[in-house]
Amino acid sequence: MLRPQHPLHFLVALVVAILLWYGLAGQKNENLSVRGVKAALTLVNMPRELVLMSSVPDTISLQLRGPLSKSLDAAAGLEVYLNLADARPGTSSFPIDAAGIQLPDDVEVVSIEPSAITLELERLISANIALLPAVEGVPAPGFAIGEIRISPLQVNVQGPESRILELERVETTPISVEGATGPVEATVLPRLPDPLVRSLTVVPLVVIVDVVTLDTTPTPTPTSEQEQ
Repeated sequence: MLRPQHPLHFLVALVVAILLWYGLAGQKNENLSVRGVKAALTLVNMPRELVLMSSVPDTISLQLRGPLSKSLDAAAGLEVYLNLADARPGTSSFPIDAAGIQLPDDVEVVSIEPSAITLELERLISANIALLPAVEGVPAPGFAIGEIRISPLQVNVQGPESRILELERVETTPISVEGATGPVEATVLPRLPDPLVRSLTVVPLVVIVDVVTLDTTPTPTPTSEQEQ
């Protein structure tokens, strides 16, 4: 068994080391603090065939515990990722896992508010829907609106399943025939009724409105001889 050459010096050094360790440990415990921070919430890995129907909070509240130092300050500006890889159509609750929050080694999560996010998801579908040309204005006196043609006849739209199934027709932006004395042609756009529904049709939508003359030939008035 090895013995120190200077037992007294060794004993003094050991006592100093123990006292220093206790001092540092006590200082570390005294400097521990709890801080509330806002963390940005980001949804990741959502399946492409799904669309989000519900609102999502921009941030969540975290209570963090760590040393009163730059380690806790570095936790500011956190971003929390909510993994939706296993999401399915319908309304589901997704817990927020503290293990997935990247923090300095000496900082831990005390609480998360809310601890779970409820989301409503629907299938994303597309369909061809008939177009309904919208015409506004009145032709010049002696003229009337005749045949109205549109090309293409349908528009391909994409959106949540429930919204697409409700669509029977899609109106266009209006074409004006105010004061017209002949055919009016214009390029229009689909006027989609829902911000979650978008058009996939890339070709121009063209509307042609025929403006025709009214038959102003007076109807003959029967004479007295014709009446007899």
